[in-house]
Amino acid sequence: MTTLRSKIAMGLYASVATLMTPLVKYHLTKRIARGKEHPVRYIEKLGQTPLERPKGKLMWIHGASVGESLSILPLLETFHRLQPDLKFLVTTGTATSARLMEERLPGYAIHQFVPLDLPFAIERFLKNWRPDIALIIESELWPSLIFRTKSRGIPLILLNGRMSQKSAKSWTRVAFFIRDLLKQFDLILAQSSTDASRFAELGASHVKKQSNLKFAATPLTYNQDDFNKLTASIGTRPVWFASSTHRGEEAFLAETHEKLRLKIPELLCIIAPRHPERGPEILNEFQGKDLKVSLRSQGADIKKDTSIYLADTLGELGLFYALSPVVIIGGSLLRKGGQNLLEPARQNCAIICGPDMQNFEEICNEMVDHNAIIKLSQSEDITQQLETLLNDKSIQQELAHKAAVYVQDRGQEINDVANEILQKLPADPT
Repeated sequence: MTTLRSKIAMGLYASVATLMTPLVKYHLTKRIARGKEHPVRYIEKLGQTPLERPKGKLMWIHGASVGESLSILPLLETFHRLQPDLKFLVTTGTATSARLMEERLPGYAIHQFVPLDLPFAIERFLKNWRPDIALIIESELWPSLIFRTKSRGIPLILLNGRMSQKSAKSWTRVAFFIRDLLKQFDLILAQSSTDASRFAELGASHVKKQSNLKFAATPLTYNQDDFNKLTASIGTRPVWFASSTHRGEEAFLAETHEKLRLKIPELLCIIAPRHPERGPEILNEFQGKDLKVSLRSQGADIKKDTSIYLADTLGELGLFYALSPVVIIGGSLLRKGGQNLLEPARQNCAIICGPDMQNFEEICNEMVDHNAIIKLSQSEDITQQLETLLNDKSIQQELAHKAAVYVQDRGQEINDVANEILQKLPADPT
């Protein structure tokens, strides 16, 4: 039951969104001109599509961006194995995730861009696709999408639900609204007990802790020819890799690398920024340092005098995890909440993270308890920890092994998650 205050708030929200529609459409055209939107498929964000709904039961799964969309793939396989006649509509919001889905989605699934949270766009979308059940991944709490989906009697599930401390604090300012919004979900499967508690404190019903979907993902793929070429270029040099770094971290890591090279002269550092388009900006930050930097986006090779290899490309993290036995988790050094710990663990890497792993708090704590990761109490300790790992192969290999075992053990729970969701699927066909 939605309270009167929430109905009034939603009415105001919908009215403002409708009034802003011309501005939103203009913004889309500007983004198209800059290459940030698909020149043809952008209409999907307005709820339009030339595609027809497939016959039979249809499950709609929405994941905002690359990480969420990739976590969907093993779940799709599990659903298909358990109920082969079920069809899937997968929506994402970014051009990068759309390209990945075009490459990786199976034939029984369709990809569309998620409609913008405009009343007319949501209504068009729902009228065309008529999903039998809707799954939202992690933290995409768009009001119109949620309320209008539920108003059509469609079972709604928040899967792998994540609620950071910062977001929870922000939502408490409109406690009446977030309570009613969360109650639209028939089931909330939170990715950690901490997230489950935060959802419950905000007023959600039917909240459970589940296994994080990212545990069930397969190892990241990479081009074998690229691997062979880079392996030959690196030779016997020791390597460490900083994955998915954020602004400010690269300069800090470059200083760390300079210190390490005093004791390990042949050491190579690979840095992959979270946003690859920042490559030239990062290169400029390194000016004045005694470091030879090569940019992968410019086709540069790793040479004997290359000190830092800047991997400013998309979709190649798997390649660099395969190349480097030691990995630093970006976003954890300068209070950005951290990035995915499980991908390098799955590829037999010894992992170090900084003090801020808020985005993966429970997983990180469990890995610390299993001695499967080194978590720094302060970022300045990174030089000493890296030196220890790089100089002692036995410590390095033991840490990597424990991380791989941890991920493998937790990845078996996806069948339970899929079965629980399928129980919410309506018995009658559309």
